[in-house]
Amino acid sequence: MRRRKRANKLNSDMNIVPYVDVMFVLLTIFMVTATTISVGIDVEPPQMDSSQAVAIEGDEMMVISVDASGSFFFNLADNPNIALPEDEILRQASTLFSENEQMQALVKGDQKAPYGKIIDAMSLLQRVTQKNVQLMTIPFEE
Repeated sequence: MRRRKRANKLNSDMNIVPYVDVMFVLLTIFMVTATTISVGIDVEPPQMDSSQAVAIEGDEMMVISVDASGSFFFNLADNPNIALPEDEILRQASTLFSENEQMQALVKGDQKAPYGKIIDAMSLLQRVTQKNVQLMTIPFEE
């Protein structure tokens, strides 16, 4: 008669249960800390040491300028030197963007312009383009 092999043979497989437990703990920690990190708008000051030129991808750029008093000026308006209300800029920008969807959207704010007005201009262009709106800066002059 043959003898049966022992059932208590050593198992040479790697036990991954402790590694899975550690990964779940790390995942939980990551998820908890990621929700507490505040996300904000990246705002660059009007002058910077490392300002770079904006890469122009399309033919034209849509720029809303905000002066120190908080008035809006649209570079592609009939007369870009006259302040326009938000609804007029929205109407003109929507028309122009529907003709050329590759047009970039930029906001150029004065150093003394109210912060809220610059954010309003960014929001206005974002409603039109559904893309990220960039802030224009100029190189720091020494």
